[in-house]
Amino acid sequence: MKFAIMGTGVMGCGWITQCAMTGHEVHCFDSYTDAVAKAKDTCQNLAGKAAKKYKIDDPEFGTKTVNNINTYQDKADFITAAKKCDIFFEVIFEDLKLKCDVLTELLPQLPENIIFWSNTSSLDIDILSEAGGRPERSIVAHGMNPVPLMPGVEVVPGVKTSAETLESTRKTLLDMKKVPFLAPNIPGFWVNRLLFPQMLDAIRLLEQGKIKVEDGDVGLNTCLGHPQGAFKLYDFVTTPTILRVALQMYQASDDPRIYPPLLLIRMVKNGEYGAGSGKGFYDWSDPRNPKARDLSQYVIGTAEDMTDILK
Repeated sequence: MKFAIMGTGVMGCGWITQCAMTGHEVHCFDSYTDAVAKAKDTCQNLAGKAAKKYKIDDPEFGTKTVNNINTYQDKADFITAAKKCDIFFEVIFEDLKLKCDVLTELLPQLPENIIFWSNTSSLDIDILSEAGGRPERSIVAHGMNPVPLMPGVEVVPGVKTSAETLESTRKTLLDMKKVPFLAPNIPGFWVNRLLFPQMLDAIRLLEQGKIKVEDGDVGLNTCLGHPQGAFKLYDFVTTPTILRVALQMYQASDDPRIYPPLLLIRMVKNGEYGAGSGKGFYDWSDPRNPKARDLSQYVIGTAEDMTDILK
């Protein structure tokens, strides 16, 4: 099959790699030209990690994966290529207005038979599908990060999604060696609906000075079997993504458990985004040996601590 993928960030490159390494032709674009320029190298690295995990004995696996990837610096060229694809896959960050603007612009330019997938982790597929103008052929296919290493995919149909679109999506994902499962079209769907209250509670306990980063992750790793604990995971998800998704989910649900903590807001304000920025809940100066940070400066004990964010 042929995929047109909009977005070459962390999740975009994950899906580009997954599609390409399972033999599909991929055409991709991002409004950030630097992200497009780095996409093939990122995907080759991800393919190498997937080959190691799944014991694929092929030294050319990464090269073969990249050979299936076509990148575009010019949007018009990307749209021309997308017109010949089977699936248009939107993988841009969680901003409902931005997503709707992109879909309103691009999808009407594509043939009616092209299926629209969204990798949104929390947003209403009915709103996205109406923005794109093809609700019967629209569906969520939300992968986990990193996509090539995590098999599960949330499949979320909208009210008007056809049975044919749902079945085609399920079969395509199975062909890509993924494990699709049906999830409800509610804020956060299934995975994030359960995960985000826990994620934000962990940050609040940090904000209250009740737990430290290292102790928190050791506890979850050794007692609940989390492979890397909570805070290290958050550094890969990135604090801006957590903040954006939490706020979108809160606005859609009015669930107070999902209101973003001040500590999270402060970290984003200070550029402490996680592993990619070199600093988050961990110090990533040495990526092979990240060190848990002392975040006691973010502990809120007084009204002055709370208002400090306004300075």
